[in-house]
Amino acid sequence: MSQQNVQGFVFYGDSADQTAAAVKAIRTGLVIGAVLALLAGGFILGFPNGALAVIAVVFGLFILIRGIVRLALGLFGPGLSAGGRTLSIILGILLIAASIFVLRNLEAGLAVLGLLIGLSWIVDGIAMLVESGRGVVRGFSLVAGLISVIAGVVVLFVPVTGVAVLTIFTAIVFLVLGVLQVIGAIMVGRKR
Repeated sequence: MSQQNVQGFVFYGDSADQTAAAVKAIRTGLVIGAVLALLAGGFILGFPNGALAVIAVVFGLFILIRGIVRLALGLFGPGLSAGGRTLSIILGILLIAASIFVLRNLEAGLAVLGLLIGLSWIVDGIAMLVESGRGVVRGFSLVAGLISVIAGVVVLFVPVTGVAVLTIFTAIVFLVLGVLQVIGAIMVGRKR
């Protein structure tokens, strides 16, 4: 591949060989990313209940790991006061108990995840409304804050459905990203 056929990359050197190697590495990365994104999107759309189960299990494992870390910090962490140690142990035990609950009842875990998403959107939306100020972006902040609060309230009323909708949306994003990465792999290194 000659220098005239390849678009140069600033961080990969100036020679044609370095540029060609950079193009090959970038193409490989884009193709791998595209395959993974397309597989993930296809899996989620093809098996939405399986995808929701995976999400619930990952959420339960995340809570379990956080609980174990909190418990270990409370038991073995250096420099903690008695109150800090006690609080960390209690939080660890509560998180471990919550993870067992989530892992034994995946739909309840999805409901908890949906509630957390809904609450976080409400809090974030309220913060946007309060912080909107009087600047040029005030209108955008007000609209974004209002949408966030409304979306959060909707997800609070139907948490499992909210997580399912977010999962389908994520699958569509994965598919779009996969296609864009394939296009990027084809286009990278071409002369303008």
